Amino acid sequence: FLQFQLTVNITACSLACVGAAVLTESPLNAIQMLWVNLIMDSFASLALATEDPNNALLNRKPYPRDQAVLSQTMVRNMCLHSGWQLVVLTALIFGIGDVCTGHGDQCTGTVYINNYGSLRSGRPAAYDFNGVPGLCPPVYNANDSSTFNSAGAPLRSADFCSEAHGGGAEKTQHYTMVFNVFVLMQLFNEINSRKIHNELNVLEGVLKNSYFIVIVIGTLIVQIALIEIPGVNTAFGCTSLTQDQWVASLLLGASVIPLNVLFHLVPVSMFPSGGGGSRVGEGEGEKAA
Repeated sequence: FLQFQLTVNITACSLACVGAAVLTESPLNAIQMLWVNLIMDSFASLALATEDPNNALLNRKPYPRDQAVLSQTMVRNMCLHSGWQLVVLTALIFGIGDVCTGHGDQCTGTVYINNYGSLRSGRPAAYDFNGVPGLCPPVYNANDSSTFNSAGAPLRSADFCSEAHGGGAEKTQHYTMVFNVFVLMQLFNEINSRKIHNELNVLEGVLKNSYFIVIVIGTLIVQIALIEIPGVNTAFGCTSLTQDQWVASLLLGASVIPLNVLFHLVPVSMFPSGGGGSRVGEGEGEKAA
């Protein structure tokens, strides 16, 4: 559970920071983050904490009191999985989405930047159109006479790009896919998090835990409802996706399971342990004192 929760935190916080620094807003809105938090805390704790003990667990020796809470294996899994998720989500945010005039998901005018996927960008219009030379007037600067007229009024209003080109606040399939892939990656990584001792088969014994199966399937059904049911998707800042987009989202989400096998090839010695525990020799010093 701790491995799963920290992986979600690393990815979500990184996305929020990158969004604030580059796009001036987070790709995931507040209510979407609340749904992610519900998956991460309540549902995951029930799913991962209800595993029945097996013989390997009962035969394992107790951990010493100076053992770190996070093992090197857990740190490796957290770093590699969050890294992969950030690569995929960054590619989705910046690598797809056409820069064009129009509203909603369709380009109705000139396409200035044709990215992969034939989707209209859901990024803030100011970010997109600032990247096209000459398309937007420069941002007002009191020391630059090219940014204001003879009367001293700025050539560009605060919402110029939004007014002129449809805005970035509209609900688009582009940002809906970002949210969907993010949630599905966490959902499939929940399966990986069942095993934290370098086991390759993360599906071993999964059918014996009915709570886990019900929670995972139930979360997936709710996620589909959040995106596809009119009114509900509006509240979550989403719009309906096509069949192809759902297939792509599921494939990207499920990619964390086969990659988990490849991540096991990375030596754990490359990663530190963490989360408490005394340093080597500290316990002996206490005893001597």
